[in-house]
Amino acid sequence: MLGFHFCKITGSGMTPHIPENSFVFVVPWFRLRPLKEGSILKVFHPRYGIIIRSLAKVDRNGLLWLKAWQKSNLPIEKLGPVSKEHVLGKVLIIFPPKGQSAL
Repeated sequence: MLGFHFCKITGSGMTPHIPENSFVFVVPWFRLRPLKEGSILKVFHPRYGIIIRSLAKVDRNGLLWLKAWQKSNLPIEKLGPVSKEHVLGKVLIIFPPKGQSAL
């Protein structure tokens, strides 16, 4: 297997761009190209487990700062940074639930 996979979004932290109950196509080949701000990543967070978040910034130490799009979710400062080793893949395609569309 090449490592790419689908996963279901069960929370609303990335709404409206990724509606709850969407499926996303994730690829692990992100290391072949540099990560850019705004990239949507699947990450194993040491405190919160597996999450999908948008890359807000890469700091001067190479740590990744992630954010949700819903203001009611954990703010970037409370989520804290993660290392690149915690990134499980990059979301390439979003499949919203039937009757909904992703932005």
